[in-house]
Amino acid sequence: MYWFNPAGNILIDNLALIAIGFLIYGPVMMIGLQAADMVPRVATGGATGLTGLLGYLIGSAGAGAFMGLMVDLYGWDSGFIALVGACILSIVFLLLTLGDKGQQ
Repeated sequence: MYWFNPAGNILIDNLALIAIGFLIYGPVMMIGLQAADMVPRVATGGATGLTGLLGYLIGSAGAGAFMGLMVDLYGWDSGFIALVGACILSIVFLLLTLGDKGQQ
């Protein structure tokens, strides 16, 4: 929505921020749930904690630095393309985790 929104349209910007705020919690919670579902019961806490730690340390810090550098060098169009690419890659990687549950 930000990508195609003309500059100065405050209403659309605010509505997009509200939508992001409501919609971001679901995928973030699902990452911990996926990690807990993939490991044995005794390792659930460790898997959930590890995904949270790596997500906040590497994900938040790395994404901020990467996006800042990308936008500074190539502009906002490349930043939005990188975000769309990251979304597609995350879907592909999550699809790779689907499979037979008989291996536990």
